[in-house]
Amino acid sequence: MSESLPGFYEFLFDTNIEFIKKPDGNTIVFGALDLTNTGITRIPQKLIIVNSLIMRNCDIECLPDGLRIFDDLDLKGTPLRTLPTDLHVGGSIFLENSQIVYLPDNLEIDGGLDLENTPIERLPNNLCVGDYLNIQGTPISELPADLYVGQSLLLDAENIHNNAAYQAIIATGVIWPRDRQFINKHMRYLTGVVNRQGAVG
Repeated sequence: MSESLPGFYEFLFDTNIEFIKKPDGNTIVFGALDLTNTGITRIPQKLIIVNSLIMRNCDIECLPDGLRIFDDLDLKGTPLRTLPTDLHVGGSIFLENSQIVYLPDNLEIDGGLDLENTPIERLPNNLCVGDYLNIQGTPISELPADLYVGQSLLLDAENIHNNAAYQAIIATGVIWPRDRQFINKHMRYLTGVVNRQGAVG
């Protein structure tokens, strides 16, 4: 992927968004970054957003390596099919009406994960969601035994009512079938990255 990306950096300049590009390749954007309806289809590697990244209905098909977002990641209505394995998000991930088909194993999200009306067929192993998980309108037919959901679980019960993990939830009323204290490790990680860059404080 080219790192020149003139459209991306020109947008930052034209909209007076504060950012710095470090010698090690990290680009740090201070504040929310809304790229909706901008025509931007690529963003740089090693991008750090000190707030939310919003790319609703953008024609973006992949996210770069090293993407770190302090708050929410909004990718509603995009053709995106997968997320990078090293993605760090401190808030929620919104993927409604996108073309997502794959999520990496061991994905941990401090906020919610919304997959409503997407073609994804299975949830990853060891998925850990701190807030709500929405899989309504998907072809998902079973829940992983190691799934953790901190709050609400929204699903189409007729699709997965024979799944053992779902039956355990119905029987016990417990959404998370394992003893786990969910911690905001992503936020601590992200804050540490920016502090090490000497960008804040």
